[in-house]
Amino acid sequence: MTHEEKCTFAIKELEQANIWKSNYNPPFIKLVHKFGFKVPLPHYNSFLNNALSTGIYFGLACGLFMYFFDWNMENKSATVIISTALFAGAFFGLAIASYYMYGFKKYKLTPWNEIKNAELGVE
Repeated sequence: MTHEEKCTFAIKELEQANIWKSNYNPPFIKLVHKFGFKVPLPHYNSFLNNALSTGIYFGLACGLFMYFFDWNMENKSATVIISTALFAGAFFGLAIASYYMYGFKKYKLTPWNEIKNAELGVE
């Protein structure tokens, strides 16, 4: 089964669970897929992968935004800037990964590596 077929099955399963499209296919995932990377949708990704990908993305974006619009003018030290961005990224990453893990368990979604068997009706 190809990655696209797995994504199609996963999207159908997520739609049946009444999960909003913006939650199961966020802009970041659309961008990653557009560049040709074959990553699972967030509900099917591992907790660690979700925590790292969202945490790093958010930490960098938040850190750069705060640096250019606030910290640069206040002459904050590099240690404070980096530690604050790391903390924000870690907190956000853990929160988002927990959200996706909770949704995966709540809606009893099929694990990504078992989608091939689920679509064929094999348990």
